[in-house]
Amino acid sequence: MTLTTNHCRRAGPRIGGRSLVRTALSGALLTGIALPAMAADYPSVQPQRDVTVSYDLDSSATGPMRLRLMASPQMQIMRIELGGNGDYLLLDQGQERARLVSPQKGLDFAVPTEGFLHRDLGPASGLRFQRDGHRRIAGLSCTVWKVLGPDGAGDACVTEDGVVLEGQGRGFRPDDQGRVPAGHLIATAVDYAPLPPALFVVPPGLQEVDLPQALFRAMVPGLSGLPAP
Repeated sequence: MTLTTNHCRRAGPRIGGRSLVRTALSGALLTGIALPAMAADYPSVQPQRDVTVSYDLDSSATGPMRLRLMASPQMQIMRIELGGNGDYLLLDQGQERARLVSPQKGLDFAVPTEGFLHRDLGPASGLRFQRDGHRRIAGLSCTVWKVLGPDGAGDACVTEDGVVLEGQGRGFRPDDQGRVPAGHLIATAVDYAPLPPALFVVPPGLQEVDLPQALFRAMVPGLSGLPAP
């Protein structure tokens, strides 16, 4: 059975589908990990091999929290584990969908990403990148990139094989709650061990909750520095 946001509202505040997905997507977009590989004048922020990265994140949308990213270039999917509550986010580039999986609630919140995961970030995107030296984070070297977009600015430190080790950004305008989107994350550990495919599959038996495209569209400005899709 597939549910909609109307079902969520009738089910009561404990489900909180919109709020949960908003928090998850905000953290994901801040890292830049949802962006595809780019040309030589831009950092590639798509990992080139299996990798697990632990991050400390603090943003206006999430507050302080820890998250863990697992990326499978072969499957074109990234998994983001949110703290220790068992929920996780799947960013599926092949299907162009973001899925917040909540096994404890028995729910799978699905949000269309409207082509964002394949988006071309060349000159037409309105983003400007500039190299700004190198850092060493979590035992790995990375290149610092400053980025300026129509809705926000920030910087990111990215390894040669596409792993984001640090990122921070701030929007230019308040969001719908009157807060200026801002945040910072930094990697605390990186592991390149192979990952089993089962990590990137939604468990059977969960009810799917279809959320509107507008929800993902609202997450993009400010936190990622990109105009809305």
